[in-house]
Amino acid sequence: MLKRILIITGILIVGIGSFNLLNKQSEVDTAIANKEPEPLSTKENELHFSTLNEVTEKIHEKYDELEFGVSSNSEIKLRVQVKENEEYFNSVKKDIESIAKNAIKSSTLKDYTVVVERMDLSFVTVETENINKELSHIALSLMEGLKHNDLFENINTEYQNEFEKSITIQTSIKGSDKDAHELAMEIEATVNEILHSKELNSISNTDSYEIKILNAKGKKVN
Repeated sequence: MLKRILIITGILIVGIGSFNLLNKQSEVDTAIANKEPEPLSTKENELHFSTLNEVTEKIHEKYDELEFGVSSNSEIKLRVQVKENEEYFNSVKKDIESIAKNAIKSSTLKDYTVVVERMDLSFVTVETENINKELSHIALSLMEGLKHNDLFENINTEYQNEFEKSITIQTSIKGSDKDAHELAMEIEATVNEILHSKELNSISNTDSYEIKILNAKGKKVN
């Protein structure tokens, strides 16, 4: 099973977002999210991110070389922003819109309007680039360190500001009993080891990241 990375930074796009620039070598999914006018509950956030990830996966299944972003916002819109030339964008726009609509029709975003547009990267700042590099470096190191763990599914890395940063590990752990907690704590220990390894020496304050280990149903178990 292909294990994917979802990296979330909280700087630019209003709403819950999944900004996905596909790197051919690392296949890192990069997501950008900002503060909600009315913050969603943890469960609502999990359902939203799960749906955004599904939309991303469905588009990637057909257009594996495409660079694109998926986001949702307070305007009740799901945006798919494509980083391609205008001619190619026009040739795939309707198909991508159809894929996205099918992916959300039975989800929490079923009432959202799907908007497919070309991506404007003029907003990207040096600070944003540095944060994305940090998140990518962390996510890649964690994926490498956890790739042999049969319970590991994917990684969500969130950056709202320097005081609100988190690493969420989605697993296939079943239930939330004592055994599930012990498995989660073992994964958390591995994550901490990686965060303090020499591979991440260039990143300061790795201790400031909150670590969340989720079971198969998206419930925090550590």
